[in-house]
Amino acid sequence: MKFFIVLCLAGAALLGACSNHQQPATAASDTPARADSGATRNAFFPVADYLEAEIRSVDSAPLAKKMFTVRNGHTDSVFLELPEFNQLAFQFVPRELADSEFEKNFTETSFEDKATRSITFTYSPIGANTELQRVDVLTVPGTRSMEVKSVYLEKLRKSGDSVILQKMFWRAQRNFSIATLVHVKGIQAGEDQIRVVWDDSPEEE
Repeated sequence: MKFFIVLCLAGAALLGACSNHQQPATAASDTPARADSGATRNAFFPVADYLEAEIRSVDSAPLAKKMFTVRNGHTDSVFLELPEFNQLAFQFVPRELADSEFEKNFTETSFEDKATRSITFTYSPIGANTELQRVDVLTVPGTRSMEVKSVYLEKLRKSGDSVILQKMFWRAQRNFSIATLVHVKGIQAGEDQIRVVWDDSPEEE
């Protein structure tokens, strides 16, 4: 029941966000628009609630979860137990996505593709003191309303002389991937990639 409520809340917020952003164009088509600020600013899409609901959905389903690791051009694969899956998946829900922090410390822009009718909501930090550097939520027309197709996050942190960049991609109801790039004094020292799949069935067009 709680999972259903979270999905309803996320869906309602997405519908509200989409309806608020699908205004008649006053300029050239397919151009990004800055969301209103202050009292008139639209509520952000509940990214954390959505991703947590996705994770719980995978947890509750009897699905095999397989991880592919790419390192130095070599690929390994292994099946994940539920605790291992959750440890990786919850990296997509950093503290910066908490409602109070998210709306206070990030700004929103939106982009509508007239050809595909998809809408991308992009969230960027206001200040520099945050690991979370970017969030993209891609929505596409669904059977009854707009649906989330993917969520993309970028994280950046420093550790000594190293700068660590993570590019994280969540494909709704299917898989996620995390690419970790390490730069030491401006020189790329290494890159690791993991991809976790729980639904590899062909997608419907």
